[in-house]
Amino acid sequence: MRALAVSIWVFINLLFFGMCGYMYLLWSQYWIYTQTEDSTTAYNYDQQIYYYNRGYPPSYFNDTPKSNASDRRKRAQHATKENPVTIIRNSKPRFPNLQESEFQMDTRKFQCFQNDSTTECDEKTFEFKTQLLKELRRVSLMDESNILKNKNPYNVHYNGSKGVDKNVKEMLCSLRSINLKTITRNEYPFSNETVKEYFPKKGLFQNKTFKSCAIVASAGSLKGSSLGQMIDSHEVVLRFNHAPTEHYETDVGEKTTFRILNSQVVSKPKFKFLQSKIYRNITILVWDPSRYMEPLDDWFKKPDFNLFPNYFEHRRGDRRTKTYVLNPISLWDLWVSLQTYTINQLPRNPPSSGFLGLAVLLHHCDYVDMFEYIPSARVTKICHYYDEEDNPACTFGVWHPLASEKLFAYSLNIASDNTVFQTGYIRIPGFSQYC
Repeated sequence: MRALAVSIWVFINLLFFGMCGYMYLLWSQYWIYTQTEDSTTAYNYDQQIYYYNRGYPPSYFNDTPKSNASDRRKRAQHATKENPVTIIRNSKPRFPNLQESEFQMDTRKFQCFQNDSTTECDEKTFEFKTQLLKELRRVSLMDESNILKNKNPYNVHYNGSKGVDKNVKEMLCSLRSINLKTITRNEYPFSNETVKEYFPKKGLFQNKTFKSCAIVASAGSLKGSSLGQMIDSHEVVLRFNHAPTEHYETDVGEKTTFRILNSQVVSKPKFKFLQSKIYRNITILVWDPSRYMEPLDDWFKKPDFNLFPNYFEHRRGDRRTKTYVLNPISLWDLWVSLQTYTINQLPRNPPSSGFLGLAVLLHHCDYVDMFEYIPSARVTKICHYYDEEDNPACTFGVWHPLASEKLFAYSLNIASDNTVFQTGYIRIPGFSQYC
């Protein structure tokens, strides 16, 4: 009888302390969440393109002309109703926050210099690699799967496998099964006579192959890299959004053959999609997220950002530029593939343009070099090589499942550690090499 009583007492205590631990975890996550919501990092996508959110940055309410005051109020009210946040003052957990980042940026101590011996360089590279991968795993586990931050604006309802353990070849070949389709004039509702002429007859890069392809991130760590000549040596050079090359040729090259744009760049006047020469005489792929597995007809009527008026105008005025629109279902197929190999719950937001570009080019290239997608020892808080704004979230992600994407891409890399963490690029073989 006494043994039974002791067992019950132990069980009750374990249950009690387990519940306390869980509540503390929730409390800690909530504190981190409210801090993030208060910071500019969470809201400055409208200035940076990286986060693709529906909100306005705080500066919008200071910089926008008074004539738009009523629109600002409506937008603020709309955002408040959809995403209510209660700030609890003076409620920080009393215990140390074990989830805080210890990763160092804007430091030269991991970079190899001419007077370093091979051993010294290898030691620096190994230490940086260890810290970087640790940080990517921390962000993937603690931030991307945050139960309070991880909202579901696109109604994602995935109940399939997670954390599937496969070798590199199997992981690479699994991407090949994703049918990354672009909109053609043969499918409804784009087969309608009023819009049919604006959509291509064939898909992106259909029946085309290339030897070498470069994906050039917009990372601030490209500054001082002197990678321009190497980037330009590739047959295909992919860049993103409005990232310029003029005045940055030494570090990022001057060649652009392919550009991926999100629908904000196409739809918002400040990016000058219809005027700027950087969007001409190349191949362009535009993407816009739909709700999860939403019918094309519904998405076409109400896209996340209305890209179609400018897309139509661009097609009318510049027939030499090959412009395509991604089927948004393909974007979610890519998300599902990433979730399959990620043990934690991904943010229920679309993959980044960088990961999309990799999935596209692996179908057509013998190998793909991704420049500063995995941060090198030059890693910096500066968001883009073409501006001076500090924002570490551009490297590790806030909205896209960026950390999980980078861990996945790194697992496919065949380049040496020195190439990845000192020179600044990973190399991934195309499907034709393995699959």
